[in-house]
Amino acid sequence: MRKQIKIANNFPYYLPLSRVRKFEGAVNLLDYYFSNGTVVVVKGGTRLLNVGGVKKKLDLGWVKLEEIRRKKAFNPPEFIETALDGGAVWLRTRKFQDWIFVVSEETWGTRRKEVEEYLLEVGPSRGMGLPLTLGGDPEFEVVDPSGEIIPATRVPLFVEGGLSGQIGLDQEYAIAELRPAPAYSEKEYVKNFLTLVERAREEGVLLSTKGDLYPLGGHIHVGSPNDQIVKTLKGEVETFVRVLDDFVGRVLLPTSGKGRGGYYSLFAYRYKSYGWEYRTPPSSYYADLEMVRIVFKLTKGLVGTLLTEGELTYEVLEDGRARPEEYYRFLTPQETEYFLGFPERWARGEISPFVPMEDPAVSVAAG
Repeated sequence: MRKQIKIANNFPYYLPLSRVRKFEGAVNLLDYYFSNGTVVVVKGGTRLLNVGGVKKKLDLGWVKLEEIRRKKAFNPPEFIETALDGGAVWLRTRKFQDWIFVVSEETWGTRRKEVEEYLLEVGPSRGMGLPLTLGGDPEFEVVDPSGEIIPATRVPLFVEGGLSGQIGLDQEYAIAELRPAPAYSEKEYVKNFLTLVERAREEGVLLSTKGDLYPLGGHIHVGSPNDQIVKTLKGEVETFVRVLDDFVGRVLLPTSGKGRGGYYSLFAYRYKSYGWEYRTPPSSYYADLEMVRIVFKLTKGLVGTLLTEGELTYEVLEDGRARPEEYYRFLTPQETEYFLGFPERWARGEISPFVPMEDPAVSVAAG
């Protein structure tokens, strides 16, 4: 069956200018995390340190790009090309392939319209898009060193965070809940999540996603700093959720634990001030951090496409799930296979239900 989904309002691509950073002096770029599409405005004479692809130094007059000094740098940016007659440069991070646009303060101030028109033209091919925020508040069972599931209230860290801290308790109190800072990209969200996991690890407990005792949700939050986008997200929430059900919910819902009870449901959502949260997915996919990245990448792709194009047409299988080929618009074939294969791997017991305590070394992102 073929579905054609439409929303009443759409937002042709515009610049993510909520992500503008300003630098001067000597700046070690390895000290910062740049989400894809960040615009960096620098004052004349700024030195950007630890940039790959420039040999020893590239002096453009208004900025100097200097070579990598930390040989084992985790995710260094690399020089790709100049733009706007030498008034700007493109960098791209080595591991995550995030694009960074660096522009001189003079060009930014005196040629602003030209800069924006240029970015509107080339930005979409480099992942710069709507300022959508991704967030979550995944829930977990707490397992002590003996293997026993214990109420989260026995762990001081969760009690201290309560119902509002980044690490705290669900409203049922026995469940632990992590609330990573919202992010503009799926990779940044995973990074924010891992920051909280590292703190939880110090308590000597494990976080389980199995959910056979307590109802565990892996809710997905979607929002924006733009009021008009928030208005559309809320006004068309049922449309967005139906699409997410077909691509995400129908795949992940069967991996819910026995304790999910009445929360085992498609078309589950809740309004938030910034947009909404999609409540259908269980927290099972948090047992695999590559799955977390793919789920949030897929979510952003689906929501972003509806917002920018106003409609989405796709084929579904008899059980209502989107056909595998429909995912290729948002994921690589390898990511699609990995995502769609998760329920079988979970059912066969090939995946440990515990949250990994470090970033995965292998990614299936490459196509």
